[in-house]
Amino acid sequence: MQKKHLWLWMFIVAFITEGYTQNLDLNASSAERKRIADDYYEHGNVAGSRGQFRLAILYYDSAIRLHGGSSDYFFARGQAKELANNNIGALTDFEAALRLDSEHYTSMFKRALIYYKQKNYKQAAKDFTFLINNVETFETKAIVFKGASYDEKGEMIFSGIATLEDMKADVYLARAQTYEKMGFSTPTMLDYDKAISLNNHEPNYYVHRGLFKLSKEDSEGAEVDFRNALEIDQFHRLALYNLSFLVDEEEKNEIDKILYGVGDFAMAYSRRAFENYQKGRYEEALLDYDSALTIKRDNANDLMNRGMVKAKLDRHKDAIKDFESSVYTDNTLTRNFVLIGNSFQELNNYPQAVTYYQRYLRSETGDGVVYYNLGLAYMKARKDDEACEALRKAYDLGEERAEPALEQVCFRLE
Repeated sequence: MQKKHLWLWMFIVAFITEGYTQNLDLNASSAERKRIADDYYEHGNVAGSRGQFRLAILYYDSAIRLHGGSSDYFFARGQAKELANNNIGALTDFEAALRLDSEHYTSMFKRALIYYKQKNYKQAAKDFTFLINNVETFETKAIVFKGASYDEKGEMIFSGIATLEDMKADVYLARAQTYEKMGFSTPTMLDYDKAISLNNHEPNYYVHRGLFKLSKEDSEGAEVDFRNALEIDQFHRLALYNLSFLVDEEEKNEIDKILYGVGDFAMAYSRRAFENYQKGRYEEALLDYDSALTIKRDNANDLMNRGMVKAKLDRHKDAIKDFESSVYTDNTLTRNFVLIGNSFQELNNYPQAVTYYQRYLRSETGDGVVYYNLGLAYMKARKDDEACEALRKAYDLGEERAEPALEQVCFRLE
């Protein structure tokens, strides 16, 4: 019901503001339109601070219709679009803000972050480097949304919603992450170090540097960084999660009490679920995957892995639903088609098994195991010609288990 009410409210706001701004265009002075535009802008900021980004966009739309000469309005709408997962629209608004004010450096920073998300690392690095070399302070009247964090009870809260005068440390951090993607190890570490030297009170900086050190097999350095992050925020989930891989069993158990006791950290449940799956504790693994997916419902890997657990528990119809949801969420996870085919085999639905194996093999033609499974499904469906062909491919691809079935079915054909 809350979601329906929100959309109803958004519709009402859109209807009222659209009509009101049209009237103002005809009747109000420029100063009056600017005053009303500022009012809409402030309403947008309030909605944005509450995470109501689509509602915020409506308010910013009205502000821009009334007064299209404010770079802060475009910047604010760009942020709201970004947080509503409309990166193309966000990029357009940040560009508009820069056209109005070439020194609106927060827009350049946010533009570079969009480039980073789009994997345009060269352009992102270019913008970050310009900001580092040419800008000492970032002055803006606009509210800059930096993201979300967790309080001591595990509740998600927005952090860094404030007018920022100096974002230099954030720029160094962002360039470090960009250089990391580009494979530039030494510049990456130098930028992480610089970010922390400018702001040593931000736990996320230490966590990012710790993860980079881990990727370079510097476990001791990574542990120091994760512990530094926890000195600042003792409930920092990513610091706790990554530290748990580096400590002894006793401390790991204490960390797990925090991670699992609060119950808001999907990644921790996913990890424990996988550990339980490997140990054959399928019921426990299922509970943990259920918990992880309650927190983050669209995690395609967790959906696929939960389906595998259900298959182990002979709950094949439920497993198929998870596999289908997984590949729908992430169409690159084509292995789901094989898993669906396997479950249909277990349900003695061989035509459907064949269909899904074929869907997988349209893109992955060199998998001998899948050709073997396809051959078995054809055999059980009494389609010997097709079975013989599939089993021959399986055998040619090195699947030795295909040989007995191959001799059996192809012999019948002779």
